[in-house]
Amino acid sequence: MRRFFLIFTILISAFTTNAAFADCRTNNDWPDKPCLDMPPYPKSMLVDIWDEYHSMKGEVWMEDKRTEMDYAIEKGIFQEWLSYGTQFGNHQNYNVHIYYFLNDDHVPANGNHPENLIRGEDQNHDVTLYSDSDKDLYEIIITYYYISTGGGLLVLLPLVVSSGFAGFLVWRKRK
Repeated sequence: MRRFFLIFTILISAFTTNAAFADCRTNNDWPDKPCLDMPPYPKSMLVDIWDEYHSMKGEVWMEDKRTEMDYAIEKGIFQEWLSYGTQFGNHQNYNVHIYYFLNDDHVPANGNHPENLIRGEDQNHDVTLYSDSDKDLYEIIITYYYISTGGGLLVLLPLVVSSGFAGFLVWRKRK
């Protein structure tokens, strides 16, 4: 009975314990990205890796994405911007954020990431953490990756009104 319990415990723990930190997700934006599954790393190494990404994407594209990122941070939709496309394996916003985080002291961390990739002695201890606590929920923000609540209402309101009006006309015509 003891053997059975031991074998059962080992099998259960094998399927329920995940001790790996893997950053080896499918990345359609950067298929040749190195697998960074054993952090922390020296900051200089990470800077070199993301410099390759910058070279691959080009200066103009990276600056356009930087402008998007700054806008998202300013408007309080940075989390939405970061996660845009990730469900399909497109991590371009995530890659851009890490590049600028490594190369600019003014880019905030998102929780403890990407700060947890950097070895302790290389970390910037003055790094700011992103917070959307002062986000205006009623400000209208419409981008190709995000529509705020106010923007959603702005888009839906004419559709609802015109549908109601058309329904009313059809109803009146039937009488």
